[in-house]
Amino acid sequence: MMRFALILLVACSSILHGQEADNKGLKVRFLAERVPKEIGEVMMASGEDKVSAAFTLPTNNVSEPQVALGRQFKVVTADKKLPIAAVTLPDAGKAFIVLLLPDPKGGYKPEVLRSDDPAFRRGDNYFYNHCDKTVLGFVGTAKFILAPGKGQILRPEGAKEGRFYDVGFGVREKDGDKPLSSARWPVEPNTRSYIFFFNNSQTKRVDFRAVDEFVEPEKAGNP
Repeated sequence: MMRFALILLVACSSILHGQEADNKGLKVRFLAERVPKEIGEVMMASGEDKVSAAFTLPTNNVSEPQVALGRQFKVVTADKKLPIAAVTLPDAGKAFIVLLLPDPKGGYKPEVLRSDDPAFRRGDNYFYNHCDKTVLGFVGTAKFILAPGKGQILRPEGAKEGRFYDVGFGVREKDGDKPLSSARWPVEPNTRSYIFFFNNSQTKRVDFRAVDEFVEPEKAGNP
C-alpha cells in the first residue's frame, strides 16, 4: 500500500510538472470589437492572487504580447476586479489572439485564435459574424458565407495585376442578398486582417470594421 501511494504521488507530481512546463511561455494579445467607456483598464486574473499589470483593451489594433497566466484565466476590470470575460486557450499552441465580442448578457464572449497556427498565415483575413443575419462576401476570387456567431479564416486569391483585390460584402435577407460594401484592398503580404460584422446600434443596420495586424516577414530559408 505504501509503495502504491508513493507511485501515485510521483505520477501526480509528474503530471503537474508537465502542465506547468506546457504553460510556460504562453503569450496572448487582445483585440476588442468595441469597449464601453465605463470599463476602463483591465487585467488578467487567475485565482485570487495572480494578476497581470493593468492595460487598455485596444479596438483599432492588436495589443502587444503579454504573458498569459495559464491556459485558463479571466479578464477583470482593474478598479473593482469585476469579471468581464472567461478565457480558455486551446491545448495546442503558445501564442494566441483573443477577440473580445460584446455579449448581450454583459461582458464579452472571447473568440481565441492561435497566432502561431500554420493555417493562419501572413496575408490571411479572419472574418467573424457578430450580427443576427448571415453575411457573405469575397476577397478577390476567394468567397465566404458566415452564419451568425461563426468565424472563418480566408486566404485571398485572384489579385488583379498582383496589386489589389476586388472586395465585396453582403447580407442575406428574406427577400434576397443585399450588398453591404464594395472596395479594392491592396495586396498586403505582411499583414493579417480581422473583420467584424455587427449590428450598428445607431443605424440599426449591419456594419463592419477591419483591423490590420503586421506580421514579421519570414526569414530567408524558411518555408
